[in-house]
Amino acid sequence: MRNLLIAGFSVIACSAAGQSIEEAKQHLYHDRLQSAEQILQQVLPQEKEAYYWLAEVYREDNKVDKAKSLLNSGTDILSAHPLNKVAYGSVLLAENQAAEAKAQFEQALKDANRKTETAVLKAIARANVENKAGDAQAALDAISQIKEKSLDAEAITLRGDAYRKLNQGSEAAKAYMEALLKDEKYAQAAYNLAKIYLTQQNSELFLRYFNQAIAADPKFAAAYYELYYYYYFRDVNKAREYLDLYVANTDPSIEHQYMKMDLMYASAKYDEAISGANAILEKEGEEARPRIYKLLAYSYDAKGDSSKAFELLNTYFAKEADSNLVAKDFDLQAKLYKKMNQDSLAALSWKKAIAVDTVVNYKLEYMQQLAQLFKEKNDRSAEATWLGTIYATKAEPNNLDLYNWGLAHYAAAEFQQADTVFGKYTEKYPDQVYGFYWRAKSRAQIDTTMEQGLAVNDYKKVAEIAEADKEKNKSLLIQAYGYLGAYEANVTKDYAAALSWFEKILVVQPDNNDAQKFADILKKWIEEGKGQAKAE
Repeated sequence: MRNLLIAGFSVIACSAAGQSIEEAKQHLYHDRLQSAEQILQQVLPQEKEAYYWLAEVYREDNKVDKAKSLLNSGTDILSAHPLNKVAYGSVLLAENQAAEAKAQFEQALKDANRKTETAVLKAIARANVENKAGDAQAALDAISQIKEKSLDAEAITLRGDAYRKLNQGSEAAKAYMEALLKDEKYAQAAYNLAKIYLTQQNSELFLRYFNQAIAADPKFAAAYYELYYYYYFRDVNKAREYLDLYVANTDPSIEHQYMKMDLMYASAKYDEAISGANAILEKEGEEARPRIYKLLAYSYDAKGDSSKAFELLNTYFAKEADSNLVAKDFDLQAKLYKKMNQDSLAALSWKKAIAVDTVVNYKLEYMQQLAQLFKEKNDRSAEATWLGTIYATKAEPNNLDLYNWGLAHYAAAEFQQADTVFGKYTEKYPDQVYGFYWRAKSRAQIDTTMEQGLAVNDYKKVAEIAEADKEKNKSLLIQAYGYLGAYEANVTKDYAAALSWFEKILVVQPDNNDAQKFADILKKWIEEGKGQAKAE
C-alpha cells in the first residue's frame, strides 16, 4: 500500500510539474517573464525541460549571460533533454558562434524522440529566427520537417517569422494568415501580421490585426502596448485606456511608472510628469534609466524653461548609450542650442538627427529647419545647399521646392547655380512664367553687359506667357519688355525693335515716364537714320 501511495504521489507531482511548465510557457507567451521565471525556478532541477524554458525567459529579457550560466550549472543539463541543447545553441547564436550553434541543433535532433521531435524543430526555428546571427533558411528547413498532423499555428507562424527575416513580407503575411485559419485564437499570428502592416504604415490593417490579437486572447499584452503607442501620438485618452490594459496584463514593473509619466507629458500635464519623474529618480537613484532625464528635459522645454531643459538633456546624453539616442533627441538639442544663439551647434545637432532618423518625412523636417536656420543667418548659400538636398530627398518634389532652392542661390549671388535650378523649373513646368523669369534674371547677372544675349530668349518667353493676363502680370511684363528693349537698343542697335518693346510697356502702363523717355529718344534716332533701318 505504501508503494502505491508513493507511486500515486509521484504521478501527482509529475502532473503538477507538467502543469507548471505549461503555465510558465503561457506566461512567457504573454510577456510575463517574472511570473514564468518564478514558476520554472520551482520545478528545477526535477523537471529537465524547464531549463530550456527558463533559458528562453532569460534570452527574452536580454540576459544571455544568465541563460548560459544556467545551462552550464550542471554537467548533465544539456544531455537531460534535447531542448536544452537547442537552448545552448541559441546562446551560441547570441554570441555569433553560428557553426557551434548548428552542431548543438543537429545533436538535439538526433537525441529527440517521436514525442519531443516537433518541439525541438520548433525550438530550432525559433532560435534561428530570433537571434540576429540565426539562419532564416535553417528555420524554414526545420519547420518543413514537422509532420503535417503536428503542423500547428505556432509552427506556421514561425515559418512566417523566417520569411519576414528574409524580407519576404508577402510570404510572411500568407503564413500568418494560414496560422489564423489553423487557429483563430492564436494571437501571436494576428500580432505578427499587424507588425508587417505597421512597417508599411497601413493603419487600417495594422489596427485591425492588433485588435484581432486582443479579441483572440485578451491577455496578449504586446498588442495593448502597440495600440497604446499608436494612440500616444494621436489620442491620449485612448492611449491611457490601452496603457491601463497593458499594465493589467503584465508583471508589475517600474517600467509602468516610466510609461505613465510619458503619457503625462503627452497629455500636456507637464507638472505631473516632472513630479512623477522626480519621484522615480528619488526611488531609483543611480539605477534610474537615463530616459527619465529626457522626459524631464522635454517637460521643462514645454514649460518654456530652456535652461533647465538643456541641463537635463545634457545629463541624458551623458548617461544614455549612443545606440539608444534617437533623432528627436538631437532635434530638441538643436532647438535648445538655437534658443541660446549657438547656431553652429544647432546645425550640428540637426545634421545628427538627419543621420540617425530612418523616416524620410522626419529627415525632411530637420533639413527644413537647417535651411531656415541658415536663411535667418543670411547664409543663403548654405540655405540653398539644404534646399537642394530637400529637393533630392523628396519622393515627389514640387514647383515650390525648385523655386525656393533657385531663389536661395540667386540671393547668394550664385547665379550659375540659380540658372541651373531654374532651368530644371522650366523643363518641368514649361507653362509657368516664374521659371523663365528667374532664369532670365540669373542669366542677366551672368551676362551683365548683355553682349552674349543669355537672358533674351527667357525674357521673350516671360513676355509670351505673361501676356495671357497683362493686368495680373504687369510687373513681369514691364521688366521683360524693358530688358528686351535695352538689349535691342544697346547690343543689336535695332532701334525699331527696341522702340516696339518700350511701346509695349506704355500699353500696359501709359504713365511710365522712363519708357516714354526712351521711346522718344529711339524715335528721334530712327528719324535721323541711326541704327538698323528696321526691326528684323
